[in-house]
Amino acid sequence: MANIDVMYGKRYLDVTVDDDNLQMVIESKHKIETEFVSVEAQCKTIVSALQNPILSPPLNQLTKDVKNVLIISSDNTRPVPSKLTLPLILAEFARPIETYNVTILIATGLHREMTEAEIIERFGEKLFKQHKIINHNAKDKNNLDCYGELILNGEPTGNTLYLNKLIKENELVIAEGFIEPHFFAGFSGGRKSVMPGVAGAETIMNNHNAKNINNPNATIANLQNNPIHLQALEACRLSGLDFILNVALNKEKQVIAAFAGHYNDAHIAGCEFVKEEMTVPALAADIVITSNNGYPLDRNVYQLVKGMDVADKVTKQDGIIIIAGECSDGVGHGDFNDVILGASTIEDLYVKASIAETVLDQWQILIFAKILMKHKVILVTDKLSTDVVEDLFMEHATTLNEALAKAYEILGSDASVNIIPEGPVVIPKL
Repeated sequence: MANIDVMYGKRYLDVTVDDDNLQMVIESKHKIETEFVSVEAQCKTIVSALQNPILSPPLNQLTKDVKNVLIISSDNTRPVPSKLTLPLILAEFARPIETYNVTILIATGLHREMTEAEIIERFGEKLFKQHKIINHNAKDKNNLDCYGELILNGEPTGNTLYLNKLIKENELVIAEGFIEPHFFAGFSGGRKSVMPGVAGAETIMNNHNAKNINNPNATIANLQNNPIHLQALEACRLSGLDFILNVALNKEKQVIAAFAGHYNDAHIAGCEFVKEEMTVPALAADIVITSNNGYPLDRNVYQLVKGMDVADKVTKQDGIIIIAGECSDGVGHGDFNDVILGASTIEDLYVKASIAETVLDQWQILIFAKILMKHKVILVTDKLSTDVVEDLFMEHATTLNEALAKAYEILGSDASVNIIPEGPVVIPKL
């Protein structure tokens, strides 16, 4: 018998699988090689990246003759270690920090705004008191600048670029983020700080339309000919983003690598590192048990679609995905919940999510519907009721062992099982 821990919120859930059923535990290389990293070692990695940027002058040069600096940072659905990274970024400035006007802009995209308590938890009391920290509001057109239509390879995309006004109002713009596989943008980090991070709602929804989401190149760990990535990259170029710091994290959310400098070249270097570390050869199984890499990525059902999508890659047709997600924030945005509840069947949900006119959260719903059409999904959570989970076209369980027993009842006691403890940070390759 094998007893495996799977990430859930800020803790772990265990599941017991018979050796005859367990086919694979799919884990990335860095989980084994760098499971625990000291704070000192993490800081050394970050500082080294900042002082040796890729195709960019270092910050002590970029900040010599400026006063107003904007730093774009991720919201609390991303585990960016801002308490560690931001002080190290500020320490690289050419002059004492008191001589600058520093604004931290939270790249909420279309997520809800962070509360004051969440901002303090994320950035720390000191940064909260020293600097302006502002939530981006994608729906507030009064706080957006228009950059014109996005053009790719000489062809109009039909997408008008709107970005937060603070970008033009500051002399230097820096972005911090982290890199992990992303289920339709290829990888997180880099250009995503700008779009969708601080873009207007109209721009984001056009970028995430059904045509782009259904493009076969819009998939995990792929940037080549990926329309969602390419639009975001062009948006980043037009924004004039001056410098980025992106990190790669291990299972304990500790920094194992850092990449700083040019918004594209530094990001590409980080993506190559992540792809090498996190690509794992795999076989498909009847049942796949996974997570969404714990807190903060498993805060709601909306985010859990990412973990389901990775599991889908190694689940046999008509197999079962078991996903552990705490869902401390509930289902997700109102539109995500409302569109699903407004569908009578999974097929109806797919049709509603495939409409040409993009509505909020349509992209996540479309991927969710495609997964549900191929696999039964059992959600393991103690924060949502059975009725709520079933209304979302899934089955409910409160423990992984309960979910596995349900899966065996459906597929038989000899069904093969894969386990992906870290969920969407792994790139399984059949």
